[in-house]
Amino acid sequence: MNNLIIGIIAAVIILYLIISYNRMKKLVVNVENSFANLDVFLMKRVDQLDNLIQTARVATDKEMEMIENVTGLRSGIVNAHNMDEKIEAHNNLERQLPQVMLTFERYPEVKFNENYLHIQRSINEIEEQIQAARRNFNSHTAKYNKAIAVFPQSIIASVFRFTKKPMFEAPPEKRENVDVKALFNR
Repeated sequence: MNNLIIGIIAAVIILYLIISYNRMKKLVVNVENSFANLDVFLMKRVDQLDNLIQTARVATDKEMEMIENVTGLRSGIVNAHNMDEKIEAHNNLERQLPQVMLTFERYPEVKFNENYLHIQRSINEIEEQIQAARRNFNSHTAKYNKAIAVFPQSIIASVFRFTKKPMFEAPPEKRENVDVKALFNR
């Protein structure tokens, strides 16, 4: 009878060890998966910031080119001093007017501010996604850290070398606002 009781107790302890180990292992997997998701958003931020800045630069360059073309045509007429210069300036305007009109049709309004607002909205959206992923990661990490800290699982955790995982905290320089102006001046 004593052997049966010892066997049952040993079976319960072994079963508890297996269940505890598997629970901790699942928590580790959750922490690793949530970090992988967070890492995707962090890389997305880096990639999209560069892409957005380059897109805005191209759009701004095109808008500036359009404005410079129109201004140049206008100033050619205004600055013409004699009849030959005025005729040449008007002929130049007449030759380039279809292209200018086509450009205006493609860009019905000059959109400098719209590009920058788009960048700002995109950066805010990415930051919100990062915050959500960071909260998810920290939540899984906190559950794991609590699981390995409480008795008797702390003993099992130390036997199987489960160690405390760090929480994600943005370094001080990452807590500052993104300096979009500096990105444009690269």
